[in-house]
Amino acid sequence: MASSLTPRNNSIIRILLAVVSILLAIWVSISVCNAFRSTPDQIKVVTYDDYVVKTLDFVKQDIERFFQLGVLVLGAIWALAVVDKDQRVSLADVPEVVMFVIATGLFLFSLYFIQQYDEIVKQVLWDVRTLPGDAGQKMFPDVLHSPYLDLHYTVVVRCFYSGLFASGLTAFSTCRLR
Repeated sequence: MASSLTPRNNSIIRILLAVVSILLAIWVSISVCNAFRSTPDQIKVVTYDDYVVKTLDFVKQDIERFFQLGVLVLGAIWALAVVDKDQRVSLADVPEVVMFVIATGLFLFSLYFIQQYDEIVKQVLWDVRTLPGDAGQKMFPDVLHSPYLDLHYTVVVRCFYSGLFASGLTAFSTCRLR
């Protein structure tokens, strides 16, 4: 039985997938730029207690998972598109090259913003340690409700899932449509 996807149809689908990747990258870029322009550099503080520290630990573990998964998927897409001799993308495979570059870029941005988030949290923890509360109690940064920390976390999540989607398109196009 003959496949309904001819080489011409495959080329159209591959180009459409590349266009979707480009649009995704444009959307992420614009939304991240707008978020950075409109979000105040504000970090709220709350009274120190054990639950606040546990919340910070949960947020740290969440960011670590994004980092680990990002590196894993980035390595997988590189293994597929660059290392694997059977599926290797050549410069003639323009749609796949575009998708691969976009997926790699989104993951690299995600990893960059993970590192930025980590640095900001470390600096805030260091700075807040000397702030006394109204009654002399210890203060702690509010990692869940601070606009500036939320901004960085949101950018990490947006870049990660967009990179994951673009990687999926790249893998599908490389393995099934080429």
